[in-house]
Amino acid sequence: MIFRKNTWACVALACALSFSAVPAGLAQAPQSDDSASWSAPRGYDLAYPENGTPNMVARQGYAAGFNQGQADVSRGQAFRPTENKAYAHAKIPKGMDKDQFKTEFRESFVKGYTNAYKGQ
Repeated sequence: MIFRKNTWACVALACALSFSAVPAGLAQAPQSDDSASWSAPRGYDLAYPENGTPNMVARQGYAAGFNQGQADVSRGQAFRPTENKAYAHAKIPKGMDKDQFKTEFRESFVKGYTNAYKGQ
């Protein structure tokens, strides 16, 4: 009985300490955009070299295509990057030219899909 009380006391103390330590650690995190912490899927850097300015449309399209290509390979589906919901229905951010966004997104989607599907 004493062992259970001590165990629960330790668990409660550990929880209390973890909750109080998390906000302090988060407060020191840099508050910039997430482009520095973004991890590019395999092949992105070769397909879209960035020189200090992130290409958010290409990142979004390539990552979506790469993920879909990996999923299609794992399910044994045929190579069809343009016959996909993500390819056809990309979310266009406000203030961007619709046609330009779709063109760039779809191009990068196909590149990401191809690299994932072919294992490059």
